[in-house]
Amino acid sequence: MNSMLSEIKVLTFDVGGSVFDWQSSTQAAVKEVAHERSVELDVPAFCFQWRRRMFETLAEVRNGNLSWRNADQIHLDVLDELGEQHPELGLTPDDKQRLNTAWHRMDVWEEVPEALLRLRERYVVSILTVLSLSIVVDSSRHAGIDWDAYLSCEFLGVYKPEAEAYQSAAKLFGVEPAETMMVACHPPDLAAAQRAGLKAAHVKPKVWEMGSEGDSTGFEIQADSYTDLADQLCGR
Repeated sequence: MNSMLSEIKVLTFDVGGSVFDWQSSTQAAVKEVAHERSVELDVPAFCFQWRRRMFETLAEVRNGNLSWRNADQIHLDVLDELGEQHPELGLTPDDKQRLNTAWHRMDVWEEVPEALLRLRERYVVSILTVLSLSIVVDSSRHAGIDWDAYLSCEFLGVYKPEAEAYQSAAKLFGVEPAETMMVACHPPDLAAAQRAGLKAAHVKPKVWEMGSEGDSTGFEIQADSYTDLADQLCGR
């Protein structure tokens, strides 16, 4: 390991799309509802719209145009919009609550559990996410993985990619930003972390992920997988 990385003490992980497979869980849930109603629906497009509008709404929260709310409420707010756009689904309040639970039972990529165990032997390993605490706790339990800490921006009072979110995470662990490394498959998230003073590790996404396009160069670590990430940070 080079000297630039030897000072790293804490790894903070983005998880929505980086670690958790939100696409499979949400698409399965939406497909089930569409099948119940005998509705022909472009399920992947519906779910990508759900995710895209979530981040657009989150931006409105960040800039103060909307009141503070967590990811669960935003997901439900967006379902209200999508229900109006797809009246053929006839989504009821119960349907929307049922669909929203899909975010609470996301699986992880196959190599993640073993990689996390290796990384936790050497580093403090934490989630740092815009998703709600209940989403990441429930999905982690569903996937059979654990973390040293679960940091949701809903409790930090500021959402990524604001610099304060990354810096607050480092402060909570009693380390400097330079002793903290953000791990994600989204270059904009990592670039924002670097601007806040953190190191950054880019992990190649398993599937196309919104926000994963863009320049992934310039980060301290480039990893093809979470196994590769653990190899580079812990040794083979």
